[in-house]
Amino acid sequence: MRTGGRILAVLAALAGLAGCGSRPDALPLPAPAGAQAVPLATPTSAEPSCATGLQFVEGAGDAAMGLRVMSIELVNCGTQPVELNGYPQVKLLDEHWQPLDVEIVNGSGGISSSAEGFDNPPQPIVVQPGERAKTAFMWKNRHTTVDPPQVSTHVDIAASPGATFQSLMPATPGRNLHIDLGSTGRLGVRAWHL
Repeated sequence: MRTGGRILAVLAALAGLAGCGSRPDALPLPAPAGAQAVPLATPTSAEPSCATGLQFVEGAGDAAMGLRVMSIELVNCGTQPVELNGYPQVKLLDEHWQPLDVEIVNGSGGISSSAEGFDNPPQPIVVQPGERAKTAFMWKNRHTTVDPPQVSTHVDIAASPGATFQSLMPATPGRNLHIDLGSTGRLGVRAWHL
């Protein structure tokens, strides 16, 4: 009986020690003054608004031997057909949203003759709601001076002369555009086409 009593006493002592390691539920600490709750979920970016009935989106790019070509899509996100016949109006802006002093030319403008379709003349097209039209930019990334290169990270674009300018949306949300003209200072723009 003594051995059995000792075992029970040891077990009771161990149970008491085990209870010493546990603690009651901790009370939450007060938030520091001025603290704000931070959501744990990552917010998703909403579809850009379509206040003008049009959106301009960066498409695929191509780079070979210093010649750069970037496709651009006009999305008719409105409710009415859009008639186009000509070239988009383009403003290249730097990282501070300041205009670059560059020449915007219709077609290839002598930048290169190897980009297919760049010198096709404008044709009248109609873009129905939900449909897209295309254009493209062409430039050479050549740097031949000691001046810093001309790099555009933002583009304002309008469908035609006199139309509302709006920002060209990058293909990847949250990323800036990158149009490095080097010291060439020229950007060719293709006519709208389907």
